[in-house]
Amino acid sequence: MKIFFLIGIIGWLAVAQAVAAATNAMMIRIGSGESTMANYHDYGYNAAILGDLTDLVSFDAIYPNAIPVGSDLRNRIESRRKTFREDCDQAHALGLKVCVMTDEASLPVPIYNLLQQPGKPSGIDYDNPKFWEVYRAKYREFLKAYPQVAYVIVRTGENYSNLRDGYIGRTVYTGHYDDAYIKHMQRFIEETRKIVVDEFGRTLIWRTWDLGADGFHANPAVYDRILQGLPDRKGLILSIKFTQTDFWRYNDFNPMIGRGGVDQIVEFECAREYEGKGAYPDYVGAIHADAMSKAAGLGARGVWIWDFSGGWGGPFLQTDQWVRLNIYATSRLAQNPDLSARALAEEWAGNEFGAPAATNVAAMLMLSPECVRKCIYIEAYARTHSAWNPGLNLMRDDIIRGEILKKLYDGSKDSLPAVFAEKEQAVALAVQMRSMFESSRSDILAARGERVYQESLTSLIYLESLTKVMEHYVTGMFSYYQWQETRDPAAAAKARLELRAWKEAWNSYQTDVPKLPGAASLYRSQNGQNADSAKGAMADLCENAMRDLAAAQTIK
Repeated sequence: MKIFFLIGIIGWLAVAQAVAAATNAMMIRIGSGESTMANYHDYGYNAAILGDLTDLVSFDAIYPNAIPVGSDLRNRIESRRKTFREDCDQAHALGLKVCVMTDEASLPVPIYNLLQQPGKPSGIDYDNPKFWEVYRAKYREFLKAYPQVAYVIVRTGENYSNLRDGYIGRTVYTGHYDDAYIKHMQRFIEETRKIVVDEFGRTLIWRTWDLGADGFHANPAVYDRILQGLPDRKGLILSIKFTQTDFWRYNDFNPMIGRGGVDQIVEFECAREYEGKGAYPDYVGAIHADAMSKAAGLGARGVWIWDFSGGWGGPFLQTDQWVRLNIYATSRLAQNPDLSARALAEEWAGNEFGAPAATNVAAMLMLSPECVRKCIYIEAYARTHSAWNPGLNLMRDDIIRGEILKKLYDGSKDSLPAVFAEKEQAVALAVQMRSMFESSRSDILAARGERVYQESLTSLIYLESLTKVMEHYVTGMFSYYQWQETRDPAAAAKARLELRAWKEAWNSYQTDVPKLPGAASLYRSQNGQNADSAKGAMADLCENAMRDLAAAQTIK
């Protein structure tokens, strides 16, 4: 009897602990970017974003056959509808709520053309009553067709509809956060809410996101003005990134979270486009744990976790294990914001590499965010330019820029010893991380085999090689700029030494890293995603500086 009583008590305690943990869970846990529906379920999400609303609408209710049946655009719409229905069925079978998103205003080109007014400039006119008729028709057509949809997410701060064949769009912002902007933003929210919530009983999630530090997402004055004109907030949730602006370091926790008396969810990114997208370890567990706990304490109802997406180009991964680490930790924190980032890293490492290696690998992972920060950012500049773009996107996606480097130098030239030390420390941390991982080699081989070990080691070699490129690039070019200003021979000598080291490191990175098993695609020396933007980027900048320094030495 005592044994059964004890078992009952243990079972009750387990249930009580589970319930206690569940009370800390975010009520809404949305995931996006996954290629399989099962992943959303396995990570504990209760909703998933499955498509773009605008891509699924024919507009036949208001303009019959304006997108002709049998046309290329109509065929693409029908194909997307078929896929969307299948995805909805899978989501329902897994107990997931269906979420869609769209940018506004976005329209198919044939519909856009029908809205153009004689004698007025072309474009989407928010003061044109016909536009709002079309807008309402779009949402009604979609919501009637798909009763499975629970959440509709709308963004108005960025719009890339023109990148999709057959579509066009514009943002609400046109250069000023003035009365017209406030009026149009309020109308967009209320027109959409009336249909999504009042007519169809779904939930509207409005993204406050916009570019810069002065708008809806980051500026309390603009945020408050918009909300003051929205007295009816039934069924409305605001979605806000946890950082005040974009997902950069040196960015404050978003002061809009918990503000305004409206329900909110908070956005987190796991494959960070400003930090390699998973090409190397960049564990954001501690960063997300702190933000998740703050958001929960301020009453956030939920989270939207970007498993993948964000950015434009590469690096392109052969293995997504380091992104999976961030997804694992962030999704677990959404279920209990009080969990330890270190403990989560150890849990994940035990699953990935085997229990004997878990503690050591977790310790290595805890070093990664500091290594990445010191590699990618220049603290002396970022501390005084933290609100928007604190690193000037020196490294974003898979590019290393050059045209902004002089500005970074100008903003940090009074702290050059600290800048140079920071880059040295990034290399030292990368070397330490690799050494720690290699010390677990025998445990990982025994538990998971050669392939898992080698591919993970590749990413650490990748990171080490990249930190050396950036160390010599920044130190060499900053020393060159210093020499240009002062004509100090010591600065010139340092610049020559560092730029020669940069050339060797860059050649090694480009030549040796791609030969390694499982290596992600490489960073490129460009100022943008287009290959024709290489002029003035890192390699061009360094080569020109070396020529200049050599010429000056020859003249002497």
